[in-house]
Amino acid sequence: MERENYYIILDLSVDPPENDQEIIKKAIQNKKVEWSRLRNHPTKGLQVQKFINMIPDIENVMLDESAREQEAAAAAEFLEAGRENKISEIDGHIDILMGKGYIGKEDIIRLAEIHGLSQNEINDRIAAKQDGVYSRIDQLIGLRMGKGYILEAELARIAKKHSMDADEIRKRIRCPVIKDEKEAENLAIRPLDKSIEKSINDNLKIVVKKSLYDFLGVKENAELAQLQEKAGKKKKSLSNLGKKDAVVTAGLTLAGQCLTIFKTNETRIAYDVSLAQAKLASLDSDINVAAINKKIRYEYFDALVSRAIEFGMDREEAAAYIRAFCQKKKYRIEKKPEKNLRRPIVAAAAVVLILVVIAGYFGFSRIHHQKVLKSEYQQVIKQVDAQPAADQKIRLLKKYITTHDANEYSADAQNRISQIETRVSTEKFNNILQAAEELIETKDLDNALVFLNRQIEKAGDADQKKAIQQKINQVSTQIEKRDYAELTTVSLSGDPDQKIEIFQKYLKNHPNGKNREQVQALIDEISNEYFIYVRKMLSVYAKQEKWEDCIRLCQSYIEIYDNSHSDQLKQLLPEYQDNLRDEKIFKNLVEKADQLAPRYQAAVGIYQEYLAAYPESSVADKVKKEINRLNKKISVQNAERAANALRLQLAATGGRFVEKHSGVISDTRTGLMWSMLDSDATMTGTCLTYEQGQEYVASLTAGGFTDWRLPTPDELRGILKTSPAYPVNGKKSYWTSDSYSGYSDGWEIQVTTVSSPDATHWETVRRNAVECGTAWAVRKP
Repeated sequence: MERENYYIILDLSVDPPENDQEIIKKAIQNKKVEWSRLRNHPTKGLQVQKFINMIPDIENVMLDESAREQEAAAAAEFLEAGRENKISEIDGHIDILMGKGYIGKEDIIRLAEIHGLSQNEINDRIAAKQDGVYSRIDQLIGLRMGKGYILEAELARIAKKHSMDADEIRKRIRCPVIKDEKEAENLAIRPLDKSIEKSINDNLKIVVKKSLYDFLGVKENAELAQLQEKAGKKKKSLSNLGKKDAVVTAGLTLAGQCLTIFKTNETRIAYDVSLAQAKLASLDSDINVAAINKKIRYEYFDALVSRAIEFGMDREEAAAYIRAFCQKKKYRIEKKPEKNLRRPIVAAAAVVLILVVIAGYFGFSRIHHQKVLKSEYQQVIKQVDAQPAADQKIRLLKKYITTHDANEYSADAQNRISQIETRVSTEKFNNILQAAEELIETKDLDNALVFLNRQIEKAGDADQKKAIQQKINQVSTQIEKRDYAELTTVSLSGDPDQKIEIFQKYLKNHPNGKNREQVQALIDEISNEYFIYVRKMLSVYAKQEKWEDCIRLCQSYIEIYDNSHSDQLKQLLPEYQDNLRDEKIFKNLVEKADQLAPRYQAAVGIYQEYLAAYPESSVADKVKKEINRLNKKISVQNAERAANALRLQLAATGGRFVEKHSGVISDTRTGLMWSMLDSDATMTGTCLTYEQGQEYVASLTAGGFTDWRLPTPDELRGILKTSPAYPVNGKKSYWTSDSYSGYSDGWEIQVTTVSSPDATHWETVRRNAVECGTAWAVRKP
């Protein structure tokens, strides 16, 4: 780093990064105090002064969100690098101590002291290293199980290579171990049935797992009982999920297959054989992909060897297998170019003699130095081989190169880096092609095309780009054929809108499609059919007031065709656009009016202002309905206020009038029940004719009663003129049930009313039924 990291200087949390500015400010202030106290310290003074000079920059960086985020990322990277270096150093010491076959307790104590760790942490690291060794051994065993058995000679080689007892290796082998190939004739071991194997692999792809072991989350050498237990739990947990999507369904199938395959050792061995053969098939596929024009470049050969080593071969075995496969396929392996060697210059005899003397003087030192370098590099290679990920291998090799002077081993390290990078590149490329093929095989052509187009942008190698482009062209051709076949079917039986949609989709997705002219002809052919459909749907949408759909339909036709039909739709379009605009205005009016509740009179004013400005608006009827709705709410408010005021007046009547039911008054003197409010109170500002008054009382449901009627003249006089009288305010003219037909310049209905100009002096007056009056409802209990 060019400077110290501010997160580390301030002792702030890096994981997760501290982002609270108050805590950061406090940390800076604490450091200021600490540094001021130490500025004259004999050993720390210079460093502290440097920190004090950095304070302005520390504040700028740590109090700026973007800069602080970058600083946190740099701190995390720095700490991770330190941790990896420490782990690498510990692993190197463990490898050295394990050279004698074991690590004693005193070794663990000494390692803990050297590295400042606990003995448990050292034990954990040793266990991790041993797991890595066993993992590699299982890998070697697994690949050799492809033939259904393992030879004693193979077992011995594995044991010798890892300095382990052969019996220890034998415990990890799940198939028969035989002395020679002749014994294999008596074995009846076969791989899984191909249909079962295909079903397993298809479902593994869906759940993104490499094998049934990977699916259960166990190692390949797990016991049958553990495999059965894991499979049972897996099936139970998946069965309990409510949503059964493709992943869950595939998982349930795999769990069932695990329960069957891992039931006996024989069926398990059959699966292991199939798994090993699949690895060899994958390696064969990699070789075929690498053989461009029947030639394998030397870089690809090295990458294929590394790939085979990952599967479980040693280097010599891998090279021999690949060469044999290439010979069978008649592939040519390119030779690695040799470096030009400088011819030594023959010096004078005296100089040679001096050099020999010098060489003899330094010979022992040089030989010793070479041995140290070789031993050190071998330890590095062991660490590299133990790493599971390619980037970890490269990091270790680069570290060796940067920390050592140029020598034969640093050159070998660079060569190994190139091989790993080539292998990774080839592996990624193979995975790309395989993923694309899987999508193509499942007829998921659209996603295959998207995937390939994304990958071609990332590809750096010209040959890889060319191969991907060929695959893109192949998929594009298949998609065009598929789309045209689908289009042809719809053109024969589809509705007009379906036809237009699929025709337009084809032209958009295949601008250079070979059937473009035929599709354009089909579009021209259905112009009348599509116009009839558009007019029909416009009528439906207009009734439903779906103006946006009306506009969309018109514009769809106008954009495709230029004929007399499109001219008609162009004339209709402005009306639909105006209606849509009015509809949006109406929605805004409703929102504004609703916000004023319960001030309904003010809300009515908003609607009235709009009607005054736009009396011919397409939403005028809707506005009027809203006004009526609000007026009813206003009447309810007025009625509630009137009822509350009336209750206070009724309290002064000495108990004659009692509200036994809400909104209903009982006259304790006559026994009659009256609606508390008359029509003037419940229908503010509304005057009723006699017929309207009859309808009013007939529809009344006050107190839950439905048998209300108009009172007789005597009933009205009894409640209004007999003290204590029912409290009434203002001028009134109440309709009664007493009416008859009379003739005066024509037949008319005369009705007896009980009227008063001041709600005090009441008299009986006959009035025409069409005049204005008030209805008051009464009923007998």
